[in-house]
Amino acid sequence: MKNRLVLIFLFLFFHSLLGENKPDLKNLENLFPRNFHAVQTGLSTVQISSIITYQEELTQQWSNGNWMSTQKTVTTLDTSNWTMIDVYSFNNPQTGWQNQSKLEFHFKYMGTTLGFLQLKMYAFSGTDWKLQGQSDFSYDANDFLILVNQQMDFGAGLMPYSKTTYTNNSAGLPLTETTEQLNFTTFSMENYRKTTYLYNLSNPKELQTETRSDWRTNQWMDTLKTSYTRNSKLLSTIEVEQAFTNPTTLQNLNRHEYTYDGSDSFVLESLYKYWDINATNWTESQKRIYTYSATNKELSSLGQLMNQNAWKENDRTTSSYNVDDNITKELYESYLGSSWVNQSQTLYTYNPTAVEDGAITANSFKLFDSYPNPFNPTTTINYELPTSSFVTLKVYDILGNEIATLVNEYKSAGKYQTSFDAKNISNQQLSSGTYFYQLQTDGKIITKKMILLR
Repeated sequence: MKNRLVLIFLFLFFHSLLGENKPDLKNLENLFPRNFHAVQTGLSTVQISSIITYQEELTQQWSNGNWMSTQKTVTTLDTSNWTMIDVYSFNNPQTGWQNQSKLEFHFKYMGTTLGFLQLKMYAFSGTDWKLQGQSDFSYDANDFLILVNQQMDFGAGLMPYSKTTYTNNSAGLPLTETTEQLNFTTFSMENYRKTTYLYNLSNPKELQTETRSDWRTNQWMDTLKTSYTRNSKLLSTIEVEQAFTNPTTLQNLNRHEYTYDGSDSFVLESLYKYWDINATNWTESQKRIYTYSATNKELSSLGQLMNQNAWKENDRTTSSYNVDDNITKELYESYLGSSWVNQSQTLYTYNPTAVEDGAITANSFKLFDSYPNPFNPTTTINYELPTSSFVTLKVYDILGNEIATLVNEYKSAGKYQTSFDAKNISNQQLSSGTYFYQLQTDGKIITKKMILLR
């Protein structure tokens, strides 16, 4: 089915409301093949050339020379009532594929645009789906988003959890975004966070700054400011994040710089810098380089890290497409030593398929790739022991310093899973970078790499 329209999603509003339970932007983008004309706070304008009503997304991890299926997402879209459903399942090595969670999106059709109307979040109980959360979106007479109410089930059915209200400018972009959250002591809604947006006086679509304020001691306290410089398509060329050290003083934190193609539409390079307090200057840290097809589909994304005043290759993602220009594969690799090593891949199909369980038997000493990788702030590590033995699983930084001990005990033969929360032995948060996790038992050692991106 072919349709021509512009799709408006207020993603950043929704993300700030739902946090970790936010909808999967990538899935929505894949179902609506697009060219981004403007991406800024509160507004993503997407030109739709075709609509895909069914998609399967299979995630696989590279382990011991084989691809192992770990997670699957099935997305269906019903354009008769503009409803989209995402069903997530994971591959349990012992029992095979199991349902995990489900997102149900309901959209509001507004002429040439769509907006969120309702989002329902379900968890699979083992026998059926249980409603865990629901968000409802309200619009004014101009179809501008003005209110989002979120309810969550904490064990006694749905109850109000947060409320976000918006005031908007003439273009329908937010001037203020104010969130209240449930106080679990008083069971009343209280102020939590507010964001104030400032635009170019001559162009209400050109966001220049956003200031975040937190509710502290019964008043709003400014905590974070982000400033934007934009190109002719209103895409960010520079983003600077600063923290308020007091009501009138700002401390530099992070800086993102973007280089675009000749049309000012597609990012060719993104550069991340952090503020070095000691040197009082911006220090280059990470860089990503992009390539595109003749039809402006992203073909590759190369990540580099600054190391000893030189850029070193760190990771890359390569994408493939079918004759209809729909994505079919994303391959993620990391650079170890002097060669590229498979880490994970995502396969996309657009017709129902059967997926191999990829079940794993514990008949050898194995350490699997952490997932997700890169991660923030938590990643999961699986390993197998063919015999009972004393086991250590430790995390090291790039210099070989021990960061954390995840396992240090005698274990029976079998399959195990642990998580790493990006904290060191002193329970302090780690900074972005490359880390190594090492499994050791009975004189055998396996080491793998993971990347923390904050």
